[in-house]
Amino acid sequence: MTSSGFSSESAADSLSMADMLVLPTEQRQLMAWLMGQQAATLAEVARHLGCSEADAQVVLESLLEQGHVQMIAPALGSGPVQYRAQFSQRQRTDNLVLADALMSAPLAVMLSGSGDGTVAPDGALDFSVTITNKGDVSAIIDIFLDDLPAPLYRWVSSTQKRLALGPAQSGEAVFTFQIPAAAMPGHYTYTLAVDAPQHYPHNPPLRFEQRLQVLPAAQDIEQVNDPTFFLIPATRTSSPAALAPGSTLDVQVLVHNRGNRVDRFRLRCIDLPPAWVTIAYPQGFEQPGLSIVEQYLDLNPGEQGTILLLVAIPPNTLAGSYVGTLQLLSENQPELTLLDLLYLNVLPVYQVTLSFRTLVGRVQNQPGVFMVQASNQGNTARSLQLQALPLDGGDLCRFTLEPPQLHLAAYQTQTARLLVQPHPPRKRPWVGGGRVLNFAVEAQDLDQHPLPDFPMPGFLLWESRPWWQLLPLLLLGVGTLAVLVWLLWWTLIRRPVAPQVIRLAPADAEYTAANDDAVRLDFQVSQPHRLQTLELMGQSPEGEIISAPVTYDLSQGLPAELEPFCTLARRQLTCRNLLTDARQPGRYQFTLTVFPRAGRGNLAPHSATSAAIAIAPFPQPEILAFTSTQPVYPEPPPAPARTPATATQVDSDPYGIRLNWTIAHPERVAALELVGRDPDGTIVFPSVRIDLQKSLPAALASSCTLDIELVCEDLQTGIRQAGQYLFELTVIPLDGPTTPPITQATPPIRIAARPPQILSFLVNGKPMQPNYTVALQGGQLPPKFVMSWQVEANPGTTVVLLPVPGNVPLIGSLPLPISPETSPTVVTLQVTNSAGIQVQRSFTLTTLAPPDAVSGGEAGSGGAASAAGAAGEGDGQDLTTPRSSEPDRLAPAELPPQFD
Repeated sequence: MTSSGFSSESAADSLSMADMLVLPTEQRQLMAWLMGQQAATLAEVARHLGCSEADAQVVLESLLEQGHVQMIAPALGSGPVQYRAQFSQRQRTDNLVLADALMSAPLAVMLSGSGDGTVAPDGALDFSVTITNKGDVSAIIDIFLDDLPAPLYRWVSSTQKRLALGPAQSGEAVFTFQIPAAAMPGHYTYTLAVDAPQHYPHNPPLRFEQRLQVLPAAQDIEQVNDPTFFLIPATRTSSPAALAPGSTLDVQVLVHNRGNRVDRFRLRCIDLPPAWVTIAYPQGFEQPGLSIVEQYLDLNPGEQGTILLLVAIPPNTLAGSYVGTLQLLSENQPELTLLDLLYLNVLPVYQVTLSFRTLVGRVQNQPGVFMVQASNQGNTARSLQLQALPLDGGDLCRFTLEPPQLHLAAYQTQTARLLVQPHPPRKRPWVGGGRVLNFAVEAQDLDQHPLPDFPMPGFLLWESRPWWQLLPLLLLGVGTLAVLVWLLWWTLIRRPVAPQVIRLAPADAEYTAANDDAVRLDFQVSQPHRLQTLELMGQSPEGEIISAPVTYDLSQGLPAELEPFCTLARRQLTCRNLLTDARQPGRYQFTLTVFPRAGRGNLAPHSATSAAIAIAPFPQPEILAFTSTQPVYPEPPPAPARTPATATQVDSDPYGIRLNWTIAHPERVAALELVGRDPDGTIVFPSVRIDLQKSLPAALASSCTLDIELVCEDLQTGIRQAGQYLFELTVIPLDGPTTPPITQATPPIRIAARPPQILSFLVNGKPMQPNYTVALQGGQLPPKFVMSWQVEANPGTTVVLLPVPGNVPLIGSLPLPISPETSPTVVTLQVTNSAGIQVQRSFTLTTLAPPDAVSGGEAGSGGAASAAGAAGEGDGQDLTTPRSSEPDRLAPAELPPQFD
């Protein structure tokens, strides 16, 4: 049934494989077996199912009720009742192929319906699919909806589901269609596809055609006082009204006004073509003898009336099922929708007329031409098989039908051309009026529908030969004599043609040792039947033999070693891709010499030399880039005392020289050697050998990638001390001594020295002041000054304390002796780094002489006090003996000066 109601398939053709999939297992197996049989008796069905005839009868009764099986009664009780599947011959063949595919597929599919779903507007429909994995592996199964009309894309929640099923496991996928209230009624066709491309790639997707019918909107609850109507006769989907084309169906529409007011009703038919439908309302009488044709039905409260509906089927209507929707409109309740369906089945008409015409009926050497015209005057599609048969009892004609099958739509006419070719030509009559060849054309319906049971006879007149055709016999005799003379000259007098090398060339344009190529040759030699031997030799362009000569004996035919490469014909020996022993890199020239057999003419050998053929050597590795990550690095600060650094700490160290390199053709590299030197050539980075023959070493795994090229980036060398360096990378090829190593050096890399820093410079444990003044007292020892310092411990840093003692360690302390002489002393702490950059700090120490001795003790005592006060005011600090910075050693004042 189609949504438009204009065409439909027949009931038997509407059955699909989706109907079989929802059947129980026993019924599905029986249907698959019946499709391969023309018909079967009850005993044969029971034997196939392996059960009793009573149990088989129960299974058949269920299939008969569903319309999947047809019962065939015997003619006049001549045999038992037979059963067959309800499919046409063509559909039976298609379903057999599909059934075999479904039975052998690793996935079993069971649908929730037979392929059709019905839903009202503002409703929902759940369509479920059950999948069983019959295979022996776990699989991911895709279930998706395909060929969806545009409305269904908006109505379905999801168009694709996925299930993961193990062997013998089942799962269910549910698709929900949410139909809006404003959905248009009709049929929507789509396809369900089931596929497991990852785990069952050799099995095609399973596809099932489905239909969704959206019903017209109607009120679900009928009020007690709402009008009602029903049809006489009533039709159902299982029992539609059967009509022949050109016939008329009278339908009475009985309307009951159950309301409490007079109402006026109109009837509409919205699915059938308007030309088919005629609606007649009861006539009214305004005056005696004057009738009025009303376009409505008036009913008082509680009354019933009848509207006559005439459905006239046009003569050219196609066979099939049609559905008309009848809508009753109430004038009092315009929003009320009363619907009913009228089911019609237009019966098929099988009528085909055949005609036969002769276009070319008299022939000599050309074929006769005839035309077969078939006109389908019925309302169903027809498929005809045409066949031409000889009637003379002989095989003197070849029949060619173009096309051999005619597929006629309803009310369509097609033609087929028949070519009749007499044969063989030698049986053509020599004299007389010719020969008449009779034949007939028969037609068969592929679907076993009735056809006119009479053949279409025809004949072809094969004319006799003209008199001048005897002339070729005379010419044949003269030609035979000339051929004999030519054969005598050819075999006895003519000098035979010597075999020659026509072509000698390489099979390929390029050869490389990296691909383990060997030179292959193509050559052609004429007159191979006169060959005795072939000799193939390879030599260098300078004439040195570098490929040993190879001889092939052709005296007994094509030798076994040439059979895979050569084809021996009567006029030419052709060889392609003949393998030679030339494999080493270099340039070759091959010479092919053919030696004729000994015999008449004493033929001389013939040689041909190929062009130079080169085998390219292995590609050599190449250093594409070798640089440092930056030209200048800072010198790192001195590391404090800590635990040994882990690998993560080393990799995250921002100091030190890092290298990048890129090497082409790493597969041809045996090892790498890396060495670092200073500008004087002294090795500061010992030579490191990296073996690449097996795989990338673990030490380089984090910094290097090995693919088409070996790329190493940010590779730490560990060189951190200030200075200038030069690194050399040497690539050792796999060829060993035959290929010299490849060496490349980086540009000069500099580590800039860290500026010197004086961390502390203390006098008597306190920060140094620019000036110090000491007043001497007679008879007393001068106060002691203790200097202590600490300098950042960068490599190459030197510390000098002036004026004495000179070079001192980076960390230390010394007492400063005070001279009794009155004179200023400048003490300087000078620090120089490895690059010669200096920083210094200094202070001035001034001593004051004691007062004159004649001044007396009090004066001396007062003078000393004043000097001490002056010293205190000069430096603002107490001059005390400093403590030792290291408790386990003596104080600096107790030790002699240290100069190392």
